[in-house]
Amino acid sequence: MPLVDEDYYNNIYKGVKIEDDDLKTILERASDIVRQNCIYTLDDIEKLPYFMQENIKKAVCAQAEFMEMNGGIESFAGGNISSGAGFSIGKFSMNKNSSGNSSTVGITAGSSGKVSSDTLAYLEAIGVLYRGVDVK
Repeated sequence: MPLVDEDYYNNIYKGVKIEDDDLKTILERASDIVRQNCIYTLDDIEKLPYFMQENIKKAVCAQAEFMEMNGGIESFAGGNISSGAGFSIGKFSMNKNSSGNSSTVGITAGSSGKVSSDTLAYLEAIGVLYRGVDVK
């Protein structure tokens, strides 16, 4: 279940336009990515203070927007990239430049390479990315 609905994404966050057929799926995947980065501690965000709820919702929206701008859901499904001259996945494409070196665009932030830096910033601001050990 997504942490954000289509109405929030379109009317409050006002992210880039995502086709209605894809929006729910992208919001579900973005919610999963946010949950993964928070070590699955975000079940019922309604119990959290308002500012934390808003940052979590904005993190999901930022991730959904990032996914759409970098090829849509297809580019985040995994798979191998061949060593040809270039490739295209959805709206994202990459080609070798004139010197033969690959140039990448977009999918670089986060430890998995598929997490928006904006998503991580929203989550870091509310302290839900902590992965250390509590000492008593």
